[in-house]
Amino acid sequence: MICISDKKTCCGCEACAQVCPVSCIEMQEDNEGFIYPKINEAKCIHCGKCESVCPVRNYCEPESVQKAFAVRNRDAEAVQESASGGAFSIFAQHVLAQHGVVFGAAFDKDLRVRHIAVETMEELPLLRCSKYVQSRIGTCFAEAKHFLETGRTVCFAGTPCQIYGLYLYLGKRKYHNLLTVDFACHGVPSPKIWNKYIQWLKTQGDAELLSYRFRDKQMGYQYTTFSARYKDGSEYMISDARDDRDFMKDSFFHEYASRPSCYCCAFKSVKHIADVTLFDCWHHKELTGTNDFESGATTVILHTKEAVQLWTELASQAVSCEISLEQAVDLDGVCLVYSKMPHPRRKEYFDDLDRLSVDEMQEKYFSGIKSNPLKEAVKKLLHQIGLFDFVRNQVAKRRMKKM
Repeated sequence: MICISDKKTCCGCEACAQVCPVSCIEMQEDNEGFIYPKINEAKCIHCGKCESVCPVRNYCEPESVQKAFAVRNRDAEAVQESASGGAFSIFAQHVLAQHGVVFGAAFDKDLRVRHIAVETMEELPLLRCSKYVQSRIGTCFAEAKHFLETGRTVCFAGTPCQIYGLYLYLGKRKYHNLLTVDFACHGVPSPKIWNKYIQWLKTQGDAELLSYRFRDKQMGYQYTTFSARYKDGSEYMISDARDDRDFMKDSFFHEYASRPSCYCCAFKSVKHIADVTLFDCWHHKELTGTNDFESGATTVILHTKEAVQLWTELASQAVSCEISLEQAVDLDGVCLVYSKMPHPRRKEYFDDLDRLSVDEMQEKYFSGIKSNPLKEAVKKLLHQIGLFDFVRNQVAKRRMKKM
């Protein structure tokens, strides 16, 4: 019987709840809005299956082939609708073309983030672009297993811990018709914070809130831009191109928002159990020596022989260049190998979350973070004269030396 005595030992993948043969495990939210397994001990038959599928308890660093590429999808629309270079869409479209099924994180009608399955090209945009909120897996592991065992090809995308949980749920069996995709994970923010923010956003417009993008490219690929769109065509947009302040953005990047397990993540390694790992390739010019990736670039790491073979079939759909894995990780993949540190006031922040409004939280925790007009002007100038990437590269190198 799985027992969570330390919240840092549970990543919330829901594998335990799905594998239980008597359905005695319910995932319940705690005061921070993260889900943990709650056992009905009266129903438990002590089979041990829940413990056997826990990715945190059973993690073992896998073997990995590891070839790395900078990639930009040749489909300009897919690139524009994606967080980086649209590499995920190449793999997903390949699976859908075989009448397969693709699982990934999507917004529901209430803008909550949940894993869903899509079976058509028209549905694929639902899975594109980053969602900086922990996704509910629900019964997707069980659904994926059903599709696999009926012969359907499945692509399953998720965080490293979710993909490891999937493999354990499948009994470590290697299905020839399964392709798994994970990414360099910064951490998964609380759905409770996100829901509070969404309710606040609804009050910021004069019309119904329709959609949200965590990685909008209106200000350019090189900037982190969040945007919300309303039914009347208006929008709320914040961007680090202007050093804008925003409750969701600041909570995430100042390390208040992520799950406790994210701050001591068991899956920080360049070796992943997934077939493919993706992350932003910000330093594409330095890594490739070309200007082919200005609209967005993805670092694609292939971990298995099957993934390497598949990429030889799919590479013509992208502008791609093999790059140094070590250099790519050093420059852009820090989250692949290092956990972030929680903010010292994180507990106080969550204690206040229920009693303070978004504006009050912003004032208490982020008012001291002032926009810097000079910094903004320098950023724009560097970008205009083509030195932005060079300067950011030097900053990244100094940070890596300090770690």
